[in-house]
Amino acid sequence: MASRLTRLIRGLVSPAGQSTRQSGLDRWQPLTHPVPGHSTIDGLPVPVVAVRRHADSGQLEVIRGFHPTHEWPGAAAPPGAQRHVIPAASFNPHPRRELSIRDELFRYNTVASSACCTSCGKSGIGFGFVSSASSLEGAERNPAAHRTLCEPCAEKQARVPVP
Repeated sequence: MASRLTRLIRGLVSPAGQSTRQSGLDRWQPLTHPVPGHSTIDGLPVPVVAVRRHADSGQLEVIRGFHPTHEWPGAAAPPGAQRHVIPAASFNPHPRRELSIRDELFRYNTVASSACCTSCGKSGIGFGFVSSASSLEGAERNPAAHRTLCEPCAEKQARVPVP
């Protein structure tokens, strides 16, 4: 076991002590579009915008105090923007987005990297719509029956008329 660990460390660190990992293996993924919200940074609730997510660690890279504009994020982040890495679970999208699909309420939020869209099967969506624990008609639901939908699938299903 120790020899495997030693080989792994040698593979990641050069003799000069610098990482040999290539940036392509970093696993930070830019979001399709920035997501404004709130989080707690340094013990204070602050407005932030999520711009990237780490597929393996469940973390988000956020920019503190800025909200998306027509110019940004198409260009570089605003000058002086403070970037932070936070746990995805501590991020709350704002304004809150909800969709009604058939008799279920879906809320827009962070999605675990292991979750896939139950409609199209896409994985690694980062943010999506997750079904709430109860239906809109008040019938009891099984908490294990949560469904996750990517944004395009959720929006498409919300527009489909009920027969």
